[in-house]
Amino acid sequence: MKKIHVIHHTHWDFEWYFTRDEALVQFVYHMDEVFAALQAQKVDYYLLDGQMSILDDYLDAYPEKSKEIKKWVNAGRLFIGPWYTQTDELIITGESIVRNLSLGMKMAQRLGGAQPIGYLPDSFGQGADMPKIYNGMNIKNAVFWRGLPKEKTANREFIWKSEDGSQVNVANIKNGYFVGVGLIEDDDAKNMMTTVVQGASVDDVPLPVGGDQRYVDFNLKERISFYNQQLDDAELVESNYVKYFQNLKQHQNELDQVTGEFIDPSVSKIHRSIYSSRYDQKYLNDKVERRMIYQVEPLMAMAERAGIPYKKALLDKIWKLIVRNHAHDSAGGCNSDKTNRMILARLVEADQLSYSVVDYLTRKITESDVSYGENTITFFNTLPYPITKRVKFQLSLKNPAFKLMKDDQKIMVDVEKVTKEYHGQIKRDTNAYQDGDFYYKIDCSARINLPALQWESFDIVASETVPALLGNTTDKSISDNHFKIEWVDGKLNLTNLKDQTLVEDFMYIEDGGDEGDTYDYSPAYKDQVYRLDFKDAAVTTRKGRVTSQLILQGTWAVPVDLASRAENLQNQQINYQLELELDGSGRINHELQIHNEAKDHRMRVINRTNIYAKASYADTGFGYIERPVVDPHLKDWQAIGYHEEPTAIFPMIHYGNVHDDERSVSFLTKGIKEYQITGAQHDRVALTLFRSVGYLGRPDLLRRPGVASGNQFTYIPTPDSQLQKEMHFKWATYISKQFDPAEVSKEFMEYAVTNPNYQAQDLNQFTNTLKYFVMHPLKNPVKAQPFFELVDQRITFSSLTKSIDGTADLIRVVNLNKQKVQIDQLINLDKQYYINETDFSGRIRKDLGYAASIEKISFQPGEVKTFKIAR
Repeated sequence: MKKIHVIHHTHWDFEWYFTRDEALVQFVYHMDEVFAALQAQKVDYYLLDGQMSILDDYLDAYPEKSKEIKKWVNAGRLFIGPWYTQTDELIITGESIVRNLSLGMKMAQRLGGAQPIGYLPDSFGQGADMPKIYNGMNIKNAVFWRGLPKEKTANREFIWKSEDGSQVNVANIKNGYFVGVGLIEDDDAKNMMTTVVQGASVDDVPLPVGGDQRYVDFNLKERISFYNQQLDDAELVESNYVKYFQNLKQHQNELDQVTGEFIDPSVSKIHRSIYSSRYDQKYLNDKVERRMIYQVEPLMAMAERAGIPYKKALLDKIWKLIVRNHAHDSAGGCNSDKTNRMILARLVEADQLSYSVVDYLTRKITESDVSYGENTITFFNTLPYPITKRVKFQLSLKNPAFKLMKDDQKIMVDVEKVTKEYHGQIKRDTNAYQDGDFYYKIDCSARINLPALQWESFDIVASETVPALLGNTTDKSISDNHFKIEWVDGKLNLTNLKDQTLVEDFMYIEDGGDEGDTYDYSPAYKDQVYRLDFKDAAVTTRKGRVTSQLILQGTWAVPVDLASRAENLQNQQINYQLELELDGSGRINHELQIHNEAKDHRMRVINRTNIYAKASYADTGFGYIERPVVDPHLKDWQAIGYHEEPTAIFPMIHYGNVHDDERSVSFLTKGIKEYQITGAQHDRVALTLFRSVGYLGRPDLLRRPGVASGNQFTYIPTPDSQLQKEMHFKWATYISKQFDPAEVSKEFMEYAVTNPNYQAQDLNQFTNTLKYFVMHPLKNPVKAQPFFELVDQRITFSSLTKSIDGTADLIRVVNLNKQKVQIDQLINLDKQYYINETDFSGRIRKDLGYAASIEKISFQPGEVKTFKIAR
């Protein structure tokens, strides 16, 4: 006999077509229903959607209710957590997902403890590394709905494994988290049970009873009794996921084992092009994620070693702002304009806070350093290995004639711009300004060396000559020791100087109609796709000793809207500036700035690779994944009942890649989250820059026939999502002989992680917002000292944080390779520390004792390891 575990819950979208503030009003009354139902035994158990953000807002208004929440959680009747928000899994970094769980579990612990279930009932696809993340947070079971293809398993219950051996038992609610509402509203018990048990391979079956912002069903017990009277082959019992998984564990040896990501639209819509909706939000989120993981957290650890207190609560405040935007709708951008404005506001706040942390700490350290003095500039390396790279910086000098020195060695500097500025008291009559109250702001770049997790001071020395500005030339090409790029008749040609291979017309822009919505791209019913080249561009080249730039400025003509596109009218101009830069790094840096004034279109950059790709590759939370260039069901998807066309449009976090036996091409991006392999021979990689759409949901899309996504009963206009504004896109191309995921990830970090710097000067009090404030240096002068260095470059740095108890640093690294790796020497430390290997949260797994290095250690394919370094 089947045992049906009736699990009463609500699915409370943090925000969507409504704002979190609007939902909060209903939630405070909803909690009254929850407490009343539990008190009166109307329900035995209640699941509060697995996320703590909604309770955080509730308790901010009603802090006294924490006692009642704690009472029901401790009684095992109210289930909360483990998430802070129900995260997206495909375009959010693995470290951000860990922070999300950490914040949720920490808050839940104060209220009695988190439900130990990886509960994500509505995320738009499941990331391949989630078993690693769950196991790293001591979670062994998971629940989800979307994305599982029948080819993986036809069963509702299975074991989901990662390549490192991590695994979770999964309950796949194939008919949705709302399927159990039929128990309340449908009197045909046998028909309902046919749906409920379909695909169940064991006798224990979960039946979630709840829905979006749904009230408590006070008649649940009566409905269960009514059903049980009609059934002779199944019994319904009030239950919870903890009980369900305890029963499922008894069938462990009977379950299928599956691996990989789940992004197929076989059981539900998956929205496999939502990754390019609201590019502006995705760019800013990517920016603050990178800054927090690769700058702020390591810098705070460096500062603590110099005697500056570690501010964990401040970091948590910023991370809360960030992960509030990682809820699946929020991250996707499939929201109303008013909600998206709140998302952008939170991201701007997180940007300001995180940037100010960097500003404060770099200044505090610099002004406390033993070498601090007039006319020095200090650069910081927040990565755990030495770097040699080009850095950009700005100097404020009384005299623009200078040279940059380090240990009596002159550093080559390119001056990109010199601006004369006034620093006296402002006056209405600017003619009254005195010559002595002017100074020069000088934008520079230089190639420097920096040791791992340290800072270095450089001397700014007066010179007899002003450094030459980057020189404009009439040449239409630039080159370094790796590449040559030339503009020829409106096309860009790329020569790899290492092997003399030429890629003609190696990148251009494509513009097509988008009659989709904020969930999905869909081509216009009457579409025109335009190739936008650079034939009429004004071409400028600037060459220096450190860098060279090819700058193209011009105007593209596209249809202003769908009606014009249907008539093939290119009646809207879009101004652009494309800058290609070579700096000797082995990467080609791209920056594109446009002002979009058209509607309902998609713009992509098309990159020719000369690789006839059989598969594509992209990074995931803690690894990388291989994907087909054409979905096997692209031709028969409607016949087999797919909910949308399975176009091979895929997500990435920081890079997409194609490679063959002779060549590898990777595209390293800042905020661009979507790619597709295109071309008749699959030799082109399309990076989606942005999609411009005007509705939250539309029905009957070419790629997604049928009802509208989101609200099916009304059009919700989203004019802000047309993105009619100025936008900035940044990415780099990295070409090598073979694909090495650790190497590509390191290249991304060196490209995308800037090096904070601080100049000792008083001419410009507004180099950053906090510069105007006065500040005490540390009581005892400090100097840069080594902490740790990641020695074996086959292993990739993931994060440097502080343990929850505040007694140790947590260093996380990952083996991105698909093979087991044996390491002789992984990390060198500056002295002996007591070291433990832990899970993601710092719980001890293995005692490594006192040591000044971490060595003789092996990594399974894709394995993540965290080391606790006691202070």
